[in-house]
Amino acid sequence: MLFGLLWAGNSWAQTAPAIATDYEWQLTQPGRTLFRDRLPVGNIELTGGRKEKATGEVLQVLTDIAFEPGDTVRFFAVNVRLVSSGQLVAESILDGSELPGLMGAVRYALETAKNIAGTERAETLVSFRTRAGFAAELLHFGTQQQFNLEWPTLAGRELTSRAISADQMLQFADLLDLTIFELNRQGAGLKLKLAKP
Repeated sequence: MLFGLLWAGNSWAQTAPAIATDYEWQLTQPGRTLFRDRLPVGNIELTGGRKEKATGEVLQVLTDIAFEPGDTVRFFAVNVRLVSSGQLVAESILDGSELPGLMGAVRYALETAKNIAGTERAETLVSFRTRAGFAAELLHFGTQQQFNLEWPTLAGRELTSRAISADQMLQFADLLDLTIFELNRQGAGLKLKLAKP
């Protein structure tokens, strides 16, 4: 009997979703009704290869706001998705409070890339990782540069990573800026934390 209870408890622990953000914690609390509203902010069509052809994958950014009906307290988040041919490949939820730091890091990476372009460096990495494991990074190796976005897989052991161009990273920064504006319009009160290069 005890073995059966331990096995059942272990099985539940393995299948229970990992909660990485305050927003996800709010969504999983039992015994209450939550109204959840997502608003698309924008998309970036990803390209790759030497001729920068469309890969068929799209980076989507959405606001994600939840609240209990009749309550004035709102919970703010951002959903960053990777979609291929209409199918969800990866997604990460970021607490609204993480958004200014992510945007500042992306802008810092873009400025750093411009400042060190063409210089010989052993290896330079500028990265920002959210609590849920989503990351934006710049890698400078030799004289080559590459921007990447990473999402954790559902199992949480591997990463889904996509290389993007500097122009696409700039578009991503602009989408984050629009997302902050939209969340603040809804009452989030986020303040920018722009890093200095």
